[in-house]
Amino acid sequence: MDAYSRYTTEWSKIYFVCWWLTSSVMWVNLFVALILENFIYKWDRSHSCSVTDVEKIRYETSVQLMFREQVKEPTEEELLCQLHQHPHLHLHW
Repeated sequence: MDAYSRYTTEWSKIYFVCWWLTSSVMWVNLFVALILENFIYKWDRSHSCSVTDVEKIRYETSVQLMFREQVKEPTEEELLCQLHQHPHLHLHW
């Protein structure tokens, strides 16, 4: 900031301070909002007795909706294969 203000006006310091405050406040707010949204999602789902399909759709977060098509859930066979190959887990069937 000081080096930039040497070659420009003193107003550049105000610009950099405002930019830093705005960007840091924005990122902190986004991070806290994501944490709260996930906490509320988990808390509501664990305390509900019966959740219908319509209520499940309402609980899905925007992040889950954005990446639902790209994420492939592994099959049961793939999960079992990975469990049997795990070096610290010894399953005897």
